[in-house]
Amino acid sequence: MNWKEFFDSIGLNGTKWQWRIMHWQQRWADRKETFRQQRGHVAYRHKFCSCGALLDRDERECPHCGKRAPSWRAQAVRRAVGLVVPSALAVSSTLVIINSGLFMLVIALEGGGALFVPSIQVLRDLGGFIPSEFLAGRFFTVITYGYLHLGLFHFGFNMLVLSQVGPMLEQEIGKARFFTLYTLAVIGGAVARLVVSGPAPILLVGASGGLFGCIGFGISYYHAAGSRGVETMRSFFVRWVIYAFMFGFFVGADTVAHVGGFLIGLLGGYVMGNERDREALNPFWNTAATACLLATLASFGWIIWERIGA
Repeated sequence: MNWKEFFDSIGLNGTKWQWRIMHWQQRWADRKETFRQQRGHVAYRHKFCSCGALLDRDERECPHCGKRAPSWRAQAVRRAVGLVVPSALAVSSTLVIINSGLFMLVIALEGGGALFVPSIQVLRDLGGFIPSEFLAGRFFTVITYGYLHLGLFHFGFNMLVLSQVGPMLEQEIGKARFFTLYTLAVIGGAVARLVVSGPAPILLVGASGGLFGCIGFGISYYHAAGSRGVETMRSFFVRWVIYAFMFGFFVGADTVAHVGGFLIGLLGGYVMGNERDREALNPFWNTAATACLLATLASFGWIIWERIGA
């Protein structure tokens, strides 16, 4: 079809629109070619051993190092996931996105009133931590509570803290260590509340446990690592812990959970700050982060299963 003549006939600039259509067609062709290459990348018939050797997909033992060959299917799945979730996407940004999504979900379920005062029942149904219910079998809530919030101010302050301290720590220690730290600090906040209150019907929600873990980590990590600019970095995190505790005091937040996450962070900072060979420990932290991710996905899956069953 002659697009120039068509657009000229309806009173538009035919040359300009023909150029646009040609540009769109080229972009579409480029995308199809990119997709074809990506599909070939995922279905690549070879696999890599941990020693770096290139193996055929059916080989069960590496002829170079003698170790058991990794699964080709598992490597193909990781390549496919890498196309959907780019490695450039920061963990801290992903956490903000998930928290925002759940905050909007609460509003969608309850209406505009939940923007400032969401109902306890909805927060409970979506995974809020209640010690008595945890002891009765809702174990997954030690993670899911950390992604829910009591209104706009609670949500806004926590996301502000996460956007300030998260990327800095993630760049310093890497995605795997950061996500492991954050998840364990969230769990630590819930455990602290359980230890202090026992089987009480108290609702706990909020990312504060994980955030206080990050802040505590920053204080002890930069002190233990003794890196350049340690005083500046330690002061940065000390200021944030003061801001966070003050905010928690004024809004009546759960200080016990804050302390629980903070102590986990202090311990994590001491451990990682004293690592002798970081590269050698990467496989351990990658495994730990994978376990935390699977636990998080399973916890949210449990909520979905509960709601479907209800």
